[in-house]
Amino acid sequence: MGARELPLPVDACRSRLKREECKRTKHDDVFSRWKVLIGSSDWEDYLLGKEGAARYRVHNLPASTYPGVYELGIAVSRTGLGREAGKHDPGNIVVVYLGQADNVRTRLQRYGRSGAHLGHGNPMAWASDCKTASLQKGPGVFEEVFSRGHSIVFRWAPVS
Repeated sequence: MGARELPLPVDACRSRLKREECKRTKHDDVFSRWKVLIGSSDWEDYLLGKEGAARYRVHNLPASTYPGVYELGIAVSRTGLGREAGKHDPGNIVVVYLGQADNVRTRLQRYGRSGAHLGHGNPMAWASDCKTASLQKGPGVFEEVFSRGHSIVFRWAPVS
């Protein structure tokens, strides 16, 4: 007797839940609250040399270095300015990336400075803190988000 092939459950594959389609998960309680990492105009304001402008919201990063998991999301600000840290409705956040890092703070800093590996605008930008190298061309994915008036937000959970 030959091996019997089982049909691939195509419908099961099609109906698989995608993270970006789930408003809540069973692990929400272990994650921090959503915080703005990069406001919609932060990079542009920084490049223009506006007083007090920073590339990303350093004050929203984890206070210390921890290993953990994190989610990056796109949030639509009610005002369109992306300045209301902590006032984003979780229902208006689309999770677009889930990652794990030995040091979540450092990893989020890389996203804030240049878009890191998600940028695709300047693949070497994350390795350099040079203002002109990391910001002149602008990461493609993040640039698209900012051009629509959205902010990049994150939440994270420590892992032991």
